[in-house]
Order: sequence, then C-alpha cells, then structure tokens
Amino acid sequence: MKLFYQLFIASLQGADPETRWVFELLAADGLRTAGDAQGCRVEALAVRFRLPQPLVSDALGELVQLGLVVRERSLSEGKGRPAITYALSPRVVQTLTVSGPVYGVHAELLDGLLSGAPIATQVPGLQPRPAKQRLAATKTGRPAPPGASQRLSACNRLLFATLLARADHCGVVSGLGGPELRQLTGFDAASLKHRLRRLMDLGLIRRYVPGVSSSIFARARVSSTYFLNLNPGFGLSSHCSVMVHLAWDGEAKRFTHADILSFDVAAYERGDRGSALVAPLSVIRFLAGQRPRVYLVLQSLLYRYASFLLSQRWSALVPGAYLWDDKLYAMIRRDFRQPVAKVTGEDTPAETERREGEWVEIIEHFYRLTHEIAHEFRSRFGQATFLSLDGRQMSVLPVADDLGYKVITLVAGSHPEGAKAFVWLEEERPGVVRLRPEMAESEVNLINRYDFGLLTPPKRKTGKP
Repeated sequence: MKLFYQLFIASLQGADPETRWVFELLAADGLRTAGDAQGCRVEALAVRFRLPQPLVSDALGELVQLGLVVRERSLSEGKGRPAITYALSPRVVQTLTVSGPVYGVHAELLDGLLSGAPIATQVPGLQPRPAKQRLAATKTGRPAPPGASQRLSACNRLLFATLLARADHCGVVSGLGGPELRQLTGFDAASLKHRLRRLMDLGLIRRYVPGVSSSIFARARVSSTYFLNLNPGFGLSSHCSVMVHLAWDGEAKRFTHADILSFDVAAYERGDRGSALVAPLSVIRFLAGQRPRVYLVLQSLLYRYASFLLSQRWSALVPGAYLWDDKLYAMIRRDFRQPVAKVTGEDTPAETERREGEWVEIIEHFYRLTHEIAHEFRSRFGQATFLSLDGRQMSVLPVADDLGYKVITLVAGSHPEGAKAFVWLEEERPGVVRLRPEMAESEVNLINRYDFGLLTPPKRKTGKP
C-alpha cells in the first residue's frame, strides 16, 4: 500500500513535506473527480484543503516547477488581471487513472486525514493552555502553524499517513527504515525524529521499538517497528479492539522470554557454572556479547511470530499443543544469520554437521518460544468466553519493558464479537477473569496507559530524574 504522491516520488525528490502533502490532496481530489482537468485558484484550494493560503501557494509553485501541476491564466471577463488557476498535469492525471485507489486497508482513516477537517490534538495528561496564551502568529509575524493551535499540522498528517499506508491490519509498521522514511516524506533526520516523537506524544504512535544492528540478524540493520493507534478519534468509528489482561499472580509473570535469555547469557559470560541455564548452549553462544537493545528487538520478533500463530491457529492452540507451520519456521529462519566458522582451514564433515545441527537447534528454540508466548496469550484471553477471536487478525502490543507478562495487550484488527474498542480483563483468581467496568481507553489512568502499551511515556528532559 502507498499514497498517491509515492507514485511520483522520483519527481518529488527535493520537494519539502508540505509540497508533498498538497500534491497528495490534489491527487486524491483529482481521482474523486474522475480526472476533471478544470483548474482551481489558490484561494479555493486553500479553503477546500483547510490549509493556510501561503502554504498552498508555495507548494503549487514548486509543483509547477516539477512538472506535476500546470498553471493557466483564464480569460478575464471584465477589468483586472486574468485569474490564475492550477490543475494536475496530463501525465499525472493519466497515471492516477491507471493506478486507481491505492490506500488499502486503512482507506477510511487516510480519507479522514485527507478531508482537511480540523483534527484537534492534545498530549494525554497535559493540561491545555488557556486560549489567550495560544500564539496567533510566530515571532516573524507569519500566521502560526496548525500545531500551535493544537491542530494536526500538514507535516504531521503526511508522516502519519505515510506510516498508515505501510501498516498491517493491526497498525504495525515494520521493515520501513529511517532512510526510506526520510526519502518518502522529505524530512531530514532531525526533523523526522522530532515529528515521530510528536506523534508518540499525541498517542498516534502507541509504541516504538528502535531498530538495531547486530551480527545475529540476517539484515545488516533491523528497521524500527511502529505500533500505530487505529482508534485515534478524528470523528471516525474505531477500527480495532485493544484488549488488556492483568495476571492474577504477577510475580510469576515478571520476565519475558528475552529477559530469561539475557540472564542465561550473562551467567554464561560470568562463568557462573552454578546457574541453572534454561536455553541450550548453542542459543546462549549465539547471543553472547549482544547489547541490551538487541534483546528488545528479539522480544519484538517473538511477539510478531506469536501474532502470526494467534491469527492463523487460534482454535488449535489448545494447552500443550505444539503446531508445525512451515511458513512460520521459514519466517524465523529468514530473520536470523547463521554463524560462520571462526577457525581457519577446511571444516571436516563432522564439524560442518555439528554447526548445522546447532543452527537448527537455535531456530527450533525460537520456534518453541514463539509457541510459549502464543499459548500465554491464548490461555489468558481465552478465559473471556464472551470474546470470539477465532479467525481474527491479531497483533501483540508490547507493554512497558519492566512488566514482563504481568500485563499483556492484544490488538484485533476488527471488532471481535463481544468486544468493544477497549477491553480490560483482570484475573480474580487463577483461570477466572472479570471484565473491568466499561470505560473508554481515554478514561484509563495515564500511568496504566503507559504500562499497558497504549501510550509511550514522555521523553525525560536532560538533567531530570
């Protein structure tokens, strides 16, 4: 899935984000009007798109230079200068006609962003500034951007729309690296970082797992993963169900599988032979020397594999079931890099066989951990017999890093029968769950929302505890 402006990304290289957003609005509008070539004046487009007129004027000027928009002077019917109108170039109209709609599974959300409707934004937990303190103009005297009036700006709409176009049914964006995201949006590295943080603060990005480079992964660098909020408001109905489960015995759920792997590796590297290692030695040696950030990405990958099992095999995940899935096994094997021999000279057949056996053992261990996570989620959410999750697209939403599995959160890409936009389950005793009083997600205590993975905590300022 992609946005219309990405069909012309080669022509838009060097164009600023506002120009790309105006082009996206023009392209979407042009497709709705079946390629109507009649041009519009700047003033009319600014009103239609609900954007500042200087922004629209500057963007149109750049698009004319790039050959994506044509400028025409209409014949004057009276005194005064002829009106200047703008329309998509014939090449653009032809490409849009051939491409047709491109927005895919999140078309309604994208249409909401494109509608130009004012999207009010507020950082959760932050007291709004009194209206009299809001800036009407910048220090240079220009009209203040929408963000200064607590509106989602054109740049932030472009970034969120670009992420939405790459998100799966549950709002997960993976495989989109920083260089590609900068190329698509036109932001430089500093601006992109700032705007991603802004979307996190506004709750439009729920969670974020930073990418990392490591010798254990098949790719030189694993891209960051973004978990988008598919129920952002905007006057639209909810697009998914977010379900939270609190364990009865939290102490027994203190650590994730990646935590336990890191404990094993630390004990092995200390030479603590008295520790009872859980993972096979082949796995421990495979992970030896890795940074803490690698374990966060590893846990995120395990969640992704478990999400696949939960979505595809929910009913079959009965207690103790170990399901074989060739696609899942290939997915895991594809994500990791097989260690190479560190010795010089030719390997003996026995040594080659031993190394291949260890590699299989490593992949099968991750496959087994995937099942353990899937069973954890299946058994706990399965306690709510009123939820019908079979056949639903599901994704694990990472919770706070220090909670282990005390709290687990699951996103279903469409409303399961018996579920609303937000479901909060709590075990009263082992195996018995109760539904917390009905509430909207926005009514949940802010600290709980951070813990449950619904929001990313604000970034601490330098020097602050």
